[in-house]
Amino acid sequence: MIFTWDWKNTCVVFRWWHIRTFSHFVVSFIAIVLLTALYEYLKHVFVHWETSNSGIMTGTTNTNSATVNRFKAKRAVGYGFQVAFSFWLMLVFMTYNGWLMIAVAVGAAVGNYLWGTTVNRSLSCH
Repeated sequence: MIFTWDWKNTCVVFRWWHIRTFSHFVVSFIAIVLLTALYEYLKHVFVHWETSNSGIMTGTTNTNSATVNRFKAKRAVGYGFQVAFSFWLMLVFMTYNGWLMIAVAVGAAVGNYLWGTTVNRSLSCH
């Protein structure tokens, strides 16, 4: 792979997502911005859900082991989805196309502006 600003004939992760025309480039750019903002929104929703249910893990609410296990399973599935989504966005970034890199950065900035949180995750990119 080599860094480029040429949008023509760019494959975005999947064989079917192949940019061949300027209009397809514009739609792809907007789609990547929206998908990256969606990722930030999903992080926000997950952190809100986890925070609102934190009493389950701290023992401040009356819970049994089945409730704790359900919470941990849901948290693990949510986290796994976040990791998969973030790695997919990393693959978009790794097209080494400057325009697509900018789309990811713009989407992250927009999403963080709208739904940013101060909660620190265990991995800095998730």
